[in-house]
Amino acid sequence: MFLSIFIMFIFLYTVQKSTSVTDVVADQSRQTRTSQRSVAVPDASAATGNKDERSQWRFPLFGRPFIKEIHPEKEKQNVATSDDKTTGSKQKAKKPRWWHRCKKRRQVAPAVEEQSLKERCHSTPHQDEVVEFKGLTKEEERLLEEDKKVPPTVPKKEEEDAVSTTNIVRHQQGKCHGLPNPAQICYMNSCLQSLLTLEDFVRAISGQEQVWSLIPEATLMRSFMDIKGSHLSSDARHKINLLDAFKKAVSVWAPEFQDLHQKDAHEFLTSVLEQMRCLGPRLQGMAASMGRVYSCPVEDHLVFKMQNTRTCKRCSAGSTREEEFTNLSLDLVPGGTVEQMLQDYLMETQLEYKCVCGATTSGQRSSFVTLPRVLVLHLKRFRFSPSFQLEKVCDPVVLFRELVVSSNQGGGCYSLVSTISHIGLTARSGHYISDGTDLDVGMEDPTDRWFTYNDAEVTETSGDSVCDQRQKNAYILFYKRHVRVQHCHICTEVTHINEMMWQRQRHKH
Repeated sequence: MFLSIFIMFIFLYTVQKSTSVTDVVADQSRQTRTSQRSVAVPDASAATGNKDERSQWRFPLFGRPFIKEIHPEKEKQNVATSDDKTTGSKQKAKKPRWWHRCKKRRQVAPAVEEQSLKERCHSTPHQDEVVEFKGLTKEEERLLEEDKKVPPTVPKKEEEDAVSTTNIVRHQQGKCHGLPNPAQICYMNSCLQSLLTLEDFVRAISGQEQVWSLIPEATLMRSFMDIKGSHLSSDARHKINLLDAFKKAVSVWAPEFQDLHQKDAHEFLTSVLEQMRCLGPRLQGMAASMGRVYSCPVEDHLVFKMQNTRTCKRCSAGSTREEEFTNLSLDLVPGGTVEQMLQDYLMETQLEYKCVCGATTSGQRSSFVTLPRVLVLHLKRFRFSPSFQLEKVCDPVVLFRELVVSSNQGGGCYSLVSTISHIGLTARSGHYISDGTDLDVGMEDPTDRWFTYNDAEVTETSGDSVCDQRQKNAYILFYKRHVRVQHCHICTEVTHINEMMWQRQRHKH
């Protein structure tokens, strides 16, 4: 065993001694690269031509020695360049052939599709290459001319979508109509939404901007119109700043609305209207100095006169007094209609009054002297219990879309355009929302589209749905007058229809 190993080592030693000229050249070239890199490469033509066949068997075992093959044609160029160089650059060593064989064995042949894709990618011209455009074929030119002559046809589905484009735009705009509620200001948001529904009232304020914009005290009107201008904006932060400015403007004359606690929507609405109305004399003086005329929007659209007549039961002596209102508060009648509650308000009531004749009982009756363009009715949902605790009345009332009101100057027909509802079971907690007609549709449109404004959330609804769902929560009602009529058949017909509907609902319950 040891003898055979010894003979093998001797054999390898003799083979190493009898290396070919190529090994010698390789060793010399390796030494010259490590010691003197500026020396020219020696002549290897003899080495490339006289290869030793005995050295081929060890290549698979020990690897082929590194040999830089130099072609005879490039030998003179390499010698010239090497002589000119003072310091040679470090060249990367060439890997032996056995390394390339092992690498090729591990490679996976690309798929046919990938190979064709690579060929297409590499076949694209470079940026500096010019590609000749051969032009269109005759068939392509003919098809192009036919497309120009024939007008494009619109599919039926696209025509139907085009018809409803306006409705889609209105629906998208309705989503932006909301007002954010950062700190318990739902009472203010609901009042603002209902006032913005009164387009004639808003237009009257906007049309006199040249007058109230010159007075610093008219901050309330400026803030209100700023909110109107940003009603379609989707910038919640900007709307919060405008709402804060409006709240501060109201709090200047009504400090009870300065804090961040929940307030009563009816008290806030009354305060806003009264403040706008109080600016009337100052604005009228400013308009007169400008050669203009100022007309208060609140007085023109919301103010109405009521006459209170007192009559003594014994001597029939009495007195008459007129008052102006921006809204009317009605006692809640469980299961009754709004028209019935209004009639109960106008009925004669007993009043303790000491007359000159010595009688102590008189009768008092109220009546409308003038009718407003917008009638605001407040339903008394909150009252004091026998133990003097404030409580909410959740009894339902019947809401009708139409309302007939009589006055000393004649009757008027009204249509419901907005509501403010208090959602909650107690008077100390709850949430205010507003419902209003879509201004782009109109009251007489068959679509009957309304919007429910729940702070920043706006949903689409209908007037019939509002009258049905707000029976237990309706708090403030806004009725818009149609035309001035005097004992016309429309008023009689509306009253008859409302009475029949109320009797039918009462029979169901």
